Amino acid sequence: MLIEAIGIKKSYGNFSVSLDFSVDKGETLALVGPSGSGKTTALNLVAGLAEMEEGKLIIDGEDSGGLPCWKRNVSVVFQDLALFPHLDVGGNIAYGLFVRKVPKKDRMKIVESSLELVRLPGYASRRVHTLSGGEKQRVAIARALASKPRALLMDEPFSSLDAPLRKEMRHEFLDIRSRSDAPCIFVTHDREEAAMLGDRLALMANGRIVETGTARELFLAPKTEFASRFFGAGQLLPCGILGKREAGTEVSSPLGIITIPPGSEFNPARPMIFVPHDAISLLEPSEAGWKAFNARCAGAIFDGAKLTLKLLLAGNGYHQEANEVLPFEVITNARTAPPAVGSEVSLWVDQSLVRFVK
Repeated sequence: MLIEAIGIKKSYGNFSVSLDFSVDKGETLALVGPSGSGKTTALNLVAGLAEMEEGKLIIDGEDSGGLPCWKRNVSVVFQDLALFPHLDVGGNIAYGLFVRKVPKKDRMKIVESSLELVRLPGYASRRVHTLSGGEKQRVAIARALASKPRALLMDEPFSSLDAPLRKEMRHEFLDIRSRSDAPCIFVTHDREEAAMLGDRLALMANGRIVETGTARELFLAPKTEFASRFFGAGQLLPCGILGKREAGTEVSSPLGIITIPPGSEFNPARPMIFVPHDAISLLEPSEAGWKAFNARCAGAIFDGAKLTLKLLLAGNGYHQEANEVLPFEVITNARTAPPAVGSEVSLWVDQSLVRFVK
């Protein structure tokens, strides 16, 4: 691993950060989580902009935790980009090289190759204030990569852009990353951005990494209640444990009695199941393993791309009070005709996709 954080800790008053993670060569680790979860602090600890109180930070095989930031050879792209307005594009990219006393001839070659990398050839003499938001982003990335850093650190660099430009820059970033093997830590609070840009995601809450995995793992089969709520790719429901069966664990739930396949763990004091959106069908499937249940329509929301049905689940075999109902959402095709409010809806659940969460 080119970056490895081992038991790193840092406290600010009543808030503390505790980190264990690794990033490999050419890999992008997306640090994702709500505001105040400790993402930027984690980035600052790797960059040397904050001093850790204990633990080890290994960068490219070297224990770098005690080194000042200018000796770690890591590059940071900040949220506000921090481009120098008094320097042209070439001067911005070459600044770090100038500080390191790289000869002028070599600096110019590196500036040109860096601009080629971010698809801005011929921009060296342009003034920063004449650039578009996307061009400034690419110049900041070019500056970060010009010194061939041992790590690239990015702190929500696209958050200030409007939505269309932000999507465009994500694609640009993926293209740039494909031509750089520096390990990257990308901080974001945006779930879609984390899923698109991170080879792996590390979900943070209260200064800790709650769960790590690929985007598919965290979205479609989260292991924790926090991850399932944060990524929002399904529904959480309480359940009661009926017992072990050959096919898995049988539970009573608001969806009826279903079997959870092996591979996930539950909290005995408060068992919960995660039901991915794609595990629910409005049409009766022909495959085995699907189970029918009923719900009552409480409304529908159409957003142009999909239809979200707002449903209420009654007992259906779960040990609830007779008058207790649970809200449940089903995301379906945009062309689906919404059922009448108050009507009963028949649905099917794919038991093979349902998992316990802790």
